[in-house]
Amino acid sequence: MKKVLIIILSMALSLFVVAQIPELSIEQHLEDYDFAVKYLEHNYAGYYNKVVDSTRTDYESMKARLRTLVEQGKCTGWDAVAQYTAWFEDFHTRLCYAVGDGTGHTKPYNDRYWTRKRIYYTDCMDEYSPAPVACKVTDKTFLIRFPSCYGDIDLDWVKGSIQAYKDSGCRNLVLDIRGNSGGRDTFFNPYWELLYDHEGAVPGVEYRNSAEHRSMLFKELQDSGLPQELTDGIQALTPLISGIDYIPQGLIRELVTVLSDIQAKSMQDVMAIFARLAQPGNDYSRFNMRLDHVSDAVDKAALIIDNSIASSGEMMVRSIKATSSRTTVYGRDNTLGCLDFSNCYEAEMPNCRIRFTCPMTRTIGLPDTGIDNTGIAPDVRISLPLPARLTDNIDEWTIWVAEQLEK
Repeated sequence: MKKVLIIILSMALSLFVVAQIPELSIEQHLEDYDFAVKYLEHNYAGYYNKVVDSTRTDYESMKARLRTLVEQGKCTGWDAVAQYTAWFEDFHTRLCYAVGDGTGHTKPYNDRYWTRKRIYYTDCMDEYSPAPVACKVTDKTFLIRFPSCYGDIDLDWVKGSIQAYKDSGCRNLVLDIRGNSGGRDTFFNPYWELLYDHEGAVPGVEYRNSAEHRSMLFKELQDSGLPQELTDGIQALTPLISGIDYIPQGLIRELVTVLSDIQAKSMQDVMAIFARLAQPGNDYSRFNMRLDHVSDAVDKAALIIDNSIASSGEMMVRSIKATSSRTTVYGRDNTLGCLDFSNCYEAEMPNCRIRFTCPMTRTIGLPDTGIDNTGIAPDVRISLPLPARLTDNIDEWTIWVAEQLEK
């Protein structure tokens, strides 16, 4: 499968505890609030899904009420933005701001306003801190715990864990991704390739076509190694596409692929290719997933999930479910439901300097293709109590799942 652009899907974007925020005037708080509202209305990929005829009156009332509270000095700008973003009930759209919960842990500031709640396993277990591990569970079953698609885990560790599995002599694999709140899709691709056994597809995504997103997309294209003249040619499409609300990522992928394979240099060539790719008969609503080979290293596999799995973690679950008949998904709870609006960018309020997230893309075909309202359900519900500890240990759930694979 050829991927031209790196997709970043993350519930685990930067969260920080603000040590000290400068004293701000009411006018500065108001400026922060107005900045965030304007930015999200112009750029948030889910705006047209969330603000519709049936919700518009409530949205406008909420927006005006919060602004009045800031004007009256009854609410800070960032608190108003937290309440404003919480209205969308999208875990990807929030302040990048965490606060202590009184137990030694931190939680997103938005948590106080979301009505759609998540499960915090740190409140339910003695220790919930999933850590990378690759080891035997039994002589037949191997465990890889993959709790993140970013940070301390890198592609070298991922590939090393797969090699350790192959060297172990085991034929069954438990891939435990509890706690994986996202990061980069590229981090989980080696596991997907290991478990892939048939062609499948997942819903495609499309970019909200704003000036800010086009600027970021052009930078991605430049960084991808396209010749400057081709990047300039794609930028020349701006007048042609300025009236379109959303542009399918599949169309962009095809455009880059075609331009990379031919000697087109002129702006006219680029526009002609775009016009051909954008014809109504071309369907970009599905992202086809196909490999030219199937690994024979795994007989049976299990994917262990929980409610902390979000974003790229959920994309991993969705991709494996679509293309691996030998993998069964186990868990007690559904995944979080944080994937419909993704590829987040962070913007910073001008005065308090607190950042907020803005998803650039949405899944094509919503609400029918969405998972945010429900999360992804396991194939098999684990009825055991939650383990007391989940770190780099072989916990009770892992042992139970290994027994199921060996039956």
